Amino acid sequence: MYEGTGDPDNHIAQYKQRMLVVAIPRDALEATMCKGFRSTLTGPALQYYINLPTKSIKSFAALSDMFVEQFASSRNLEKNSDDLYEVLQHRNEPLRTYIARFNQEKVAIPECNADTAISAFKRGLLPEGDLYKELIKYTCRTMEDVLSRAWAQVRWEEDVASRAKSCLKYDQKSSKPTRNDRDEPSHSKSARETSNPRRGRYQHLPLPRSEGMMVSTWPDISHLAISKPELIGVLRQMVLKSSGLLR
Repeated sequence: MYEGTGDPDNHIAQYKQRMLVVAIPRDALEATMCKGFRSTLTGPALQYYINLPTKSIKSFAALSDMFVEQFASSRNLEKNSDDLYEVLQHRNEPLRTYIARFNQEKVAIPECNADTAISAFKRGLLPEGDLYKELIKYTCRTMEDVLSRAWAQVRWEEDVASRAKSCLKYDQKSSKPTRNDRDEPSHSKSARETSNPRRGRYQHLPLPRSEGMMVSTWPDISHLAISKPELIGVLRQMVLKSSGLLR
């Protein structure tokens, strides 16, 4: 909807494009275009259309001229090729962003001069950048050639940045300490083992005593020691005694 603050030429151009997709008989085209134009207006623009004298509109072309003249103060100033020299790459601005801003300004210029666009693009680059040095060394005849070299530089810069970011994440992940027991300092282990000298040995733990019941416990024999020959002799005597051979 147009209320009188935007560019009237743009609004009329958009209206014409929308009406092109509507199947309108040739003999009713002018009347339909004029009457349908009202539905795209609001606020002061709609009030202007309503106040037009009866039978003052002969064709849509005449209505367009009257409409543009009425809202001429809202028209955008027409840009020229020299305006591209005002597009400069900012410090620390990615090359991709600069290219997008430059192209946005370029497409808004009717019949933009190719030589001026090439010169303005190079002039806007940071002088210490690799692309600026390359464009100065090697002459580009067309804007397409310039953009081809520019996008190649963008891909290289973004690949380098991506690789550096990946390496940084890998280094941070590798240097992060784990909580595994094998990574525990030796002094912590020794202190923990010293505080509990029976760690890893059989320990006598009293069993809970229920009321009215006697609970037997195994004696602590962790201090006793016997050699293998002595153990074999004791077991042999026990076998002979049980068989009645030893009295």
